[in-house]
Amino acid sequence: MNIQHKNVAFEDYKFPKALTGIEGLDELTNGGFPQGRPTLICGSAGCGKTLMAMEFLIRGITQYNEPGVFIAFEETAEDLTKNVASLGFDLDDLVSKKILKIDYIHVERSEIEETGEYDLEGLFIRGYAIDSIGAKRIVLDTIESLFSGLDNQAVLRSEIRRLFRWLKDKGVTAVITGERGDQTLTKQGLEVYVSDCVILLDHRIINQISTRRLRIVKYRGTVHGTNEYPFLIDKDGISVLPITSLDLDFDVSNEIVSTGVQGMDEMLGTGGFYKGSSVLITGTAGTAKTTFVSSFANEICKSGKRCIFFAFEESEKQLLRNMKQVGIDLEPHIKNGLLRIQASRPSLNGLEMHLLQIHKHIKEFSPDAII
Repeated sequence: MNIQHKNVAFEDYKFPKALTGIEGLDELTNGGFPQGRPTLICGSAGCGKTLMAMEFLIRGITQYNEPGVFIAFEETAEDLTKNVASLGFDLDDLVSKKILKIDYIHVERSEIEETGEYDLEGLFIRGYAIDSIGAKRIVLDTIESLFSGLDNQAVLRSEIRRLFRWLKDKGVTAVITGERGDQTLTKQGLEVYVSDCVILLDHRIINQISTRRLRIVKYRGTVHGTNEYPFLIDKDGISVLPITSLDLDFDVSNEIVSTGVQGMDEMLGTGGFYKGSSVLITGTAGTAKTTFVSSFANEICKSGKRCIFFAFEESEKQLLRNMKQVGIDLEPHIKNGLLRIQASRPSLNGLEMHLLQIHKHIKEFSPDAII
């Protein structure tokens, strides 16, 4: 095992795991996918199965020094390369370095002669793919293509079970993607054969807003998050926000942060807010809520600290103009990198997606104060 799991704060699992490198998913799975065992990622078309499997492979290569093999039954290597290029994944570079191998297998019914000795292992692995690059991870995407191309499903299922046993013997962590059925997780009931870890992805429309959800249906032998969790696909790949895993175990500070309004500091009796506290400023329209928090942002930045301002009603330029009219000039703080204004319409995403994007911006900017 190449990964030094001791550096990761996931210590209560009872068998080795392979970190996915996907933000939030390692927290939910308490350390990643089961190492050397198959994991099933299932869901309807367009829910992100292929992307999650590909990102698991790429993060393994680039972050954990674990070469990988991607076996595709629907998309060619060229199509896959183009599809993930917008996320910053350069598959051609990884292939040229011989740490990634992509093999496209076209299953054509007329070209396959099914017999009792039908060897699916040779069809999948092509004998050399894993050994040629010392692969530690493999993706099979999507396995339904085999079922649709072959009639003798009894033979095929027997071969799939044999294939998974062979992969376990090779010590390869496998991810298999599958299309969701009407009444089952997959059309062919693959969860029966891939039962160490099963992840269900869902893409739904709620009140005309697109929402993506993830649920860990099963994870044998380990503690894991059991609820539905929102996930986001953007330029950085996939991010999962484990909202319900957040607990109330955190440190507190006695440090006082000024509100930016001298009279308010005096009224509070402490000279401001406790660092790390959450403060709600409420009032009807026109009661200077935005002006008050802008004064707070100005004070934070004047003290040399960083502040991020999430605005859902005004654009950045409108906010800067309006605040300048009342003597609060925030523009210099933006220019020197201490203030970031992130403006977006409330109707752009659902509540959970807004929260997920806020989480990503906070992690990227590392602010001392948030509005």
